[in-house]
Amino acid sequence: MADNDHSHDHTEPPGDLELKVKALESLLVEKGLVDPAALDVLIETYEHKVGSCNGAQVVAQAWAQSQFKEWLLRDGTIEGDIKLA
Repeated sequence: MADNDHSHDHTEPPGDLELKVKALESLLVEKGLVDPAALDVLIETYEHKVGSCNGAQVVAQAWAQSQFKEWLLRDGTIEGDIKLA
């Protein structure tokens, strides 16, 4: 039986960047400079409204719909929810 032929999972330790982020978050929360709930809202917003997948959807819609492209070029700051095709 090979060394890696077994049924349990191995957990990779977090990378340097992840460790730095966790340390900074902990310090800011501990000192009362940041509300953990506010951080959760910011992360949620980035992951689901601002993230790269959403950006790709905006670009794809701009390619497919000339009116959307014109609007996007006029006002590239998208506030609130937009309906992507």
